[in-house]
Amino acid sequence: MPLFGRKKNQGQRCPECTHYTLVEGKGFCCKDLPAHVNARMLSREGVKRQCVECPPEMTCPSWTAKA
Repeated sequence: MPLFGRKKNQGQRCPECTHYTLVEGKGFCCKDLPAHVNARMLSREGVKRQCVECPPEMTCPSWTAKA
């Protein structure tokens, strides 16, 4: 196993996702937060309460590939 390299699930995550937050090993999508809420300033409990857990395949159902 190489120390520095691409992870195998690289293609299974929305490539342009800027709303992804990792909390305790689980991914959360902060896309639906109100505009005045800064996701980086939320605590772990705040992220868990206000954000939706990412699906296991790490691709949001609303994401579509650009042609």
